[in-house]
Amino acid sequence: MNDSQTTSDIAIVGGGICGLTTAIALEQRGLSPTVYEAASEYRPIGAGLLLQTNALLVFDRLGIVDRVRAAGVPLEDVQIRSPDGRVLQRFDLDGLERRDFGYGYVAIHRGDLQRILLDELSTDVETGMACTDVTGTESPAVLFDDGTLVRPDVLIGADGIDSEVRNVIAPDVELQALDSVVYRAIAEIESLDRHRRLGFEVWGDGTYTGGAPIASDRFYWFATVQKGAADAIDSRELTAVLRDRFAEFPDPVPSVLESLEPADVFRTDLTDVPSLDRWSRGSVVLAGDAAHGMVPFAGQGAAQAIEDALMLAHSIDRHGTPADAFEAYEAERKTRADRIRAEARRLGTLGTMRSSIGCRVRNFAVAHLPAALFHRFRLRRMSGTSLPEAATCDPFSRR
Repeated sequence: MNDSQTTSDIAIVGGGICGLTTAIALEQRGLSPTVYEAASEYRPIGAGLLLQTNALLVFDRLGIVDRVRAAGVPLEDVQIRSPDGRVLQRFDLDGLERRDFGYGYVAIHRGDLQRILLDELSTDVETGMACTDVTGTESPAVLFDDGTLVRPDVLIGADGIDSEVRNVIAPDVELQALDSVVYRAIAEIESLDRHRRLGFEVWGDGTYTGGAPIASDRFYWFATVQKGAADAIDSRELTAVLRDRFAEFPDPVPSVLESLEPADVFRTDLTDVPSLDRWSRGSVVLAGDAAHGMVPFAGQGAAQAIEDALMLAHSIDRHGTPADAFEAYEAERKTRADRIRAEARRLGTLGTMRSSIGCRVRNFAVAHLPAALFHRFRLRRMSGTSLPEAATCDPFSRR
């Protein structure tokens, strides 16, 4: 055990996408945060991310959007389909990029995005530092599993949906679950043909599947399965069961599943964080999934965390006290993030409903939704927050 005690101006617990983006935004404003990550090392694990326009706008502010686009696949189109392959709705991302915001969507491996963020940081991340307890909010103390105690002036909890930091702000929060689990995988597959710049969702009876290419020969796939049915799947038979379950679904789902081994697929329960009364107390504040973890059906989990990162750094830079900074941050971010979290849950309930008649009615309604209305609905997720401009200091001056 390490009995050392250190002092840091700003400590970020959690070195995932949110924590790293927050650290970059703070550094570009002349601040020097310390990031503590539970994993012993960063490895290229995980699955894909669909970074929507609002996430790319933040990366544009941070000066790294070109690297993100180059590491992933900028999509030209996203489609919602029925299990027989019929297109119910489509979102013309190429047009969106040209006309509206300058960016569409990018599909990217989580590990590739993480590497870009790590490379952009001036300071190293402290790895192998799992937070086990936080005490106090005015003068917080953070205890790690190796015995290290940190007393920062400001503590940012970016430690995910199972946040330890959240306990000091909103104790006894219970995660909310959907009655489904999600399977994810990265497939090594070259015969993508017309799916090379296409993302898609298929809304079936009791299941929701889809994916997008994240490289010329890699495809990110996901699917939901009813929790009881998923519990009965033996890991050795997993790919066979999934292939059978989705055999009649449109391409490239069957081809992707044929390329997978059981070890390629990992399972996650579908849970979210109920709306919290507040995101901060004293000198402690939450960001990303710790504050508003959401089910993935709106495709906005990462994007909302990335928005948090920029706004939180901007507020800390602009305000003299943590209380004032966090009040401004919550005023800008909380209502929007909570609304999108609730929207994601509604979409999840809709996308995983188990009723053949209900699913036919749902798909009929989606197919006949006016394209202009559907377009406005999707745009609302991307343009609902005002992002601060880039930092006035030169982010490369300390290199």
